[in-house]
Amino acid sequence: MTTLTISQAPTKANIQNDYASGEFDAAIALPPKQTHGEYWQGYLGYTAKTGNAPF
Repeated sequence: MTTLTISQAPTKANIQNDYASGEFDAAIALPPKQTHGEYWQGYLGYTAKTGNAPF
């Protein structure tokens, strides 16, 4: 009996600029990647919560 196998190329992870990504970047003192959307809200939210500007 012959078995048919289908191979697929590995998929890349989708990197989204969302709230959690913004918080993480602020937490490790990275400069913001963008200044709009959920990413920016997360970045500012972390900064407001801790009182420390990461820049």
